[in-house]
Amino acid sequence: MIEIIILSAGQSSRMGSDKALLDIGGIPAIVHILKKVHKFSDKIYIVLGDNLKTVKSEVLEHFGNTEVISFIHNELHRKGMFSSVQKGFSSISGKNAVMLQLIDQPFISPSIYEKLVTNYNPENLISQPLYVKDEIKRGGHPLIFSPAFKDIVLSYSVDSQLNDVIRDNNESRKFIEVDDETILHNLNTKKDFNDKFRG
Repeated sequence: MIEIIILSAGQSSRMGSDKALLDIGGIPAIVHILKKVHKFSDKIYIVLGDNLKTVKSEVLEHFGNTEVISFIHNELHRKGMFSSVQKGFSSISGKNAVMLQLIDQPFISPSIYEKLVTNYNPENLISQPLYVKDEIKRGGHPLIFSPAFKDIVLSYSVDSQLNDVIRDNNESRKFIEVDDETILHNLNTKKDFNDKFRG
């Protein structure tokens, strides 16, 4: 089984409104993501900040009071994304692989999740999708981590960056090539969001 952590505790300051609640096809972005990933896990953790009540309310409206989804409040979310990464990893069992999904990337296709889960190998600490264009290789999200990654993440300072942790463990990273560049697309502004719909 794979457990899933969804990071959605940021301030969304550049977007101007909560990314988790952006309307995608008539439903909030967080629900749009959950509908795609829930088939891969029966334990999903959503890490939230000041938006805990509003996002929780929307999710419960669409999914009901389910035991599959847990809402985790990160009281340190203003310290940056890694504080939410640590909060999420402190909540998981540590017995299963973990997929880390960013709220910034609601348009990841179901086929990407399928390929990552299918190709996951517990011998690799980190599994990361890779997009290649014009011989340029770029790693993206979401990532899948082996159970041992929990203790590694929690051993770092809260002021660390996830990329630093990944680089420190690069020898145990496996790239899984995909043909979909949505693994590289982050929604940071209203323009990003509008461009995606026009595209």
